[in-house]
Amino acid sequence: MSKELEVLKVASSKVAFLHFMGIELLDARAGWVKMKLPFRPELLQPASLHGGAIYSLADSAAAHALMTLVLPEQLATTVEQRINFFKAVKDQDVYAEAQIVNLGKTLAYCEVTMTLAEGTLVAKSAATLMRLDAARVKSA
Repeated sequence: MSKELEVLKVASSKVAFLHFMGIELLDARAGWVKMKLPFRPELLQPASLHGGAIYSLADSAAAHALMTLVLPEQLATTVEQRINFFKAVKDQDVYAEAQIVNLGKTLAYCEVTMTLAEGTLVAKSAATLMRLDAARVKSA
């Protein structure tokens, strides 16, 4: 298990929303993560997976990719994110791979690809995230 994955597993275990959604951290290395949203009927709208559930996976993956580079000194928050959906998901798990493309002093840019297990493209997302130091976390 990579050092990044070990650190992220501890941080992720404290995020109630990930537990609620069922989002799982599968792998991590510096600037990159792989996560999974397991299919659950509660996430349907009514016949396909709700886009908000897929967006939540993308958002979580982008933040975790940044956290591989900034924890434990800093946290991450999303400033802006867009998503394009390409395929409806009926009853399958969705996987996200997020890669930090640019890391600045305050902002980071991340691209996320969401697929089914066999590799079918479901959605792509791009996010701008902010690095949060201790002072910003306390004032939030």
